[in-house]
Amino acid sequence: MQITEFVKDIGRGHDGARSLDAARARDLFSAVFAGQVGEFELGCILIALRMKGESVDELQGALAALDAHLLRIPVDAQRPAVAIPSYNGARRLPNLVPLLASLLARAGAQVVVHGVREDPKRVTTYQLMHALGLPVLGETNPIGEPAAAFAAHQPLFVPIDLLSPPLARLLALRWRAGVRNIGHTLAKLIDPCKPGSLRLTSFTHPEFDRLQHALLQRLHAHALVMRGTEGEVVADPRRQWAVDELREGQARRLVEPDTSPLAEVPALPPAHDIDATCAWIREALAGQRAVPPNIARQVQVIMDSAQSVV
Repeated sequence: MQITEFVKDIGRGHDGARSLDAARARDLFSAVFAGQVGEFELGCILIALRMKGESVDELQGALAALDAHLLRIPVDAQRPAVAIPSYNGARRLPNLVPLLASLLARAGAQVVVHGVREDPKRVTTYQLMHALGLPVLGETNPIGEPAAAFAAHQPLFVPIDLLSPPLARLLALRWRAGVRNIGHTLAKLIDPCKPGSLRLTSFTHPEFDRLQHALLQRLHAHALVMRGTEGEVVADPRRQWAVDELREGQARRLVEPDTSPLAEVPALPPAHDIDATCAWIREALAGQRAVPPNIARQVQVIMDSAQSVV
């Protein structure tokens, strides 16, 4: 494969670059995920795509190529299944993804959380779920097996290095290049479950909101799209963002935004470190403190959407 032919299209700068169609993107990323693209050439591709901006066709083709390199977590089709991508973690605010995942599991969903294990600048969901004693795929305390986690009404964390080693390698290049790449977009859009799940996706920038809507509608995926809290899908306890449901190629608004000041700001963990966040989550799950209303509402919205297709 002549990688230069792809770079000539996507690497001509903001005004001259052309996006790949879905078929060519699939060919390119099939080679990338199979380890058939050299390090220098891969760097050229990733930087060119970042400068140009990924198109819907390019994401569709890359996702199709990734499918052959993705572990599928078996779920019971008779029970709702929810997939939560978690690749951002906590930078300033406490990471409450483990709370959301645990509440959904208690409500009857089979919850698969996938993401990175560590981030040198943030507190990851893996670190929190591990500290909380929640199941992690491949670990033995507690048993990190899907059936055991779902039977115990607990969420299962699946590290991306187990879910898709080639994608994990792409994500790890961030720390060498200094910027994110298309791998971070793909990670938030994959469905790790077999036969399928309700995908939760989030955005920070409006252009990614439009991109997700267009791609998920084209794929006829079942997903909820919402603004992220520091990039994570858990609802912001301090304000209500919009939530859109994507299903069978159609989009509808489930929750209208309301950014007016809260009459009472919910109590949150005093810090975003592992110990403070875990202690607060344990108390919330034990009923010793109130779950923030926006998160409680998010749980209900997700369960309603997930149960409607079972």
